[in-house]
Amino acid sequence: MNFRFLLFSILTISFMFVGCGAAIVGGAAYGGYKGATDQRSMGTMMDDSIISTKVKTRMIGDEFVKARNIDVDVLNGIVYLIGVVESSSQKRMAADIARGVEGVRNIANQLIVGKSSIGQNFDDTMLTSKIRVKLLQAPDIRSTNIDVDTYNNVITLTGIVRTQQEINKAIYVVQKIAGNRHIVNNLSVGK
Repeated sequence: MNFRFLLFSILTISFMFVGCGAAIVGGAAYGGYKGATDQRSMGTMMDDSIISTKVKTRMIGDEFVKARNIDVDVLNGIVYLIGVVESSSQKRMAADIARGVEGVRNIANQLIVGKSSIGQNFDDTMLTSKIRVKLLQAPDIRSTNIDVDTYNNVITLTGIVRTQQEINKAIYVVQKIAGNRHIVNNLSVGK
């Protein structure tokens, strides 16, 4: 059997379970809580998970895009592309790949064109961890509904929460940690 095909198959199957990852990898309680607190219907969450998996799988299969530094978040059919790519051509191609997936309603291409060093990646990871902990500790914020991504000191919050007040509180918490770093707010109020 061809090694590349086998590797691609394993990755594809792995990404098919991304939306259920918390429940599959020893986090059944977290997965259940996330599903219970998410403002989307189960059908919409499943559709979004499938779209995310398809977009990421297609990007992994594309040698030009180099998807290793691209996070794909999908909320109600809107694809948020977050991360770092090396050129504006890669940024456009990533959006084109996402646009070609069935069910995609819109693309929010928030990819940063530039380079990222190992040191920068470490700093971004540490900052993301600090933010997640503070959001978890904050009263009246359902932090499991908020995805935090940091690339090259740009912090992106994506998710659906209950109220505008919850968005305001989350932004306040993040600003206290972020200092003068740029914050992208992709949070919206669920219906």
